[in-house]
Amino acid sequence: MDPKVKYLMLVLPTFIISVILLYILPESRSLLAMSPVIAAWIIYFLWQYAEKQSDDDEEGMV
Repeated sequence: MDPKVKYLMLVLPTFIISVILLYILPESRSLLAMSPVIAAWIIYFLWQYAEKQSDDDEEGMV
């Protein structure tokens, strides 16, 4: 899958969740609205790593 598609699949829901959290959370906890962004980056890089590993395994079997 194209990395841009993966990125958009993660960024759009993350943006929506972050905006909702900014409105829901009290002002003293507004920095917690950044937690979905951090989680999305972690998921994105783990997804890239897992896909690279599976591609390497397929090449090794051929």
